[in-house]
Amino acid sequence: MKRLKEQSKTKSKTHKKINLSKILVYTLITGIILFFCIYFVTLLSAKLDDSTKVNGSNQYLLSQANDDTSTTLVVLEGNNGQEKKINEAYLFLANKNKEESILIYIPGWMYYGGLEEDFGNSLAVSSFRYAGDFLQEGRGVEYAIWQIGQMLGIKVDNYIWFSPEGAKHYSNLYGDVSGVEDRVKEYYKVAEGDSLNDVFFKLSMMSSRYSSFKNIFGMTKLIEFSNSVYSNLSFTGFLNFFNTLNKTVAGTEAYGIDLSFHRYSTEDLSTSGGQIRYMNTNEFDSVYRSLIAKIIDRSLEKERVRVEIYNGSGVPGAAKQFGRKIENSGCDVVRYENAPKTIDRTVLYISNEESFASSLKVVSEILSGSYDLVVGRPEFMTTGDIVVVLGQDIKQMYSF
Repeated sequence: MKRLKEQSKTKSKTHKKINLSKILVYTLITGIILFFCIYFVTLLSAKLDDSTKVNGSNQYLLSQANDDTSTTLVVLEGNNGQEKKINEAYLFLANKNKEESILIYIPGWMYYGGLEEDFGNSLAVSSFRYAGDFLQEGRGVEYAIWQIGQMLGIKVDNYIWFSPEGAKHYSNLYGDVSGVEDRVKEYYKVAEGDSLNDVFFKLSMMSSRYSSFKNIFGMTKLIEFSNSVYSNLSFTGFLNFFNTLNKTVAGTEAYGIDLSFHRYSTEDLSTSGGQIRYMNTNEFDSVYRSLIAKIIDRSLEKERVRVEIYNGSGVPGAAKQFGRKIENSGCDVVRYENAPKTIDRTVLYISNEESFASSLKVVSEILSGSYDLVVGRPEFMTTGDIVVVLGQDIKQMYSF
């Protein structure tokens, strides 16, 4: 009898131990599930400010095309006393169905002409945001994106803008981004004669330090970070860009254009008497077009379209500016000049929609879809397959 009681007590203790172990396991699993639920809710609730959407300028500043090519502008901003200045910017372009990509480095000290009418002199890239805020308070980011697009003759799909606080939070979250690993340089092929400096690879370094593990255990820093970065991407889209960047570069023929190299600039005297360097757009366009030809869709290449641009808008130089963007997108612009008269709305003439469907899509995107389409030719003499007559309605693209 005594033995039976002892066996009963032993079984009871074992039973209690087993129950306690299960409780601990269930508690741990519940805790992990709860933690990840909080993490993913936090991740989904984190939002990046997009001033282009708030102010309705996204349709003019950013490409709305849904194709295989993705172009992302990344801007790194710093403080200069009370003013914010652009330290540098990067443009990364890749075609997901072709093993080709291009990374362009844009130094903040590079000057861009054509802004004399508003400011009396040309401006450096570093001052683009300040200049935009001067013209319209609170719209400096939009103005800078527009001017970088004008400078390069490229319309971007997405932008990521690191404020000075954003860059600091990124470093706190993922580590210092100032270092350079030699292995990153091996990914890039550059135009003949180019020399890439270390800062050119900062974008790749930022992506190589990305860690999902750090995200999970740095949720509060993620929220701080999301409040100091501007982008049209969702927060998860932003993280995905940096998470996949190095993989994309490593898996493609990656070409680099470093605008700090002397071949892409010309020296001139500033109004204050010092030497400044202007972007050499002709040299840049020549190199960029040779590279973009490797990336554009084959259907566009096969069409061999001839485009003519005529300026009936009253905006000086508009035909050349739009023509340059169209040509940098892979189409051949054979003529741009003034139209016989000023017109209110832009008109796009096309000789055959089916034969030039891909080219029409490219030109339409550059015009932001704001035009009247006519199958035929204008009244004055033209020979192009697509003829664009710019109207006064394009002025809305120049003012936000």
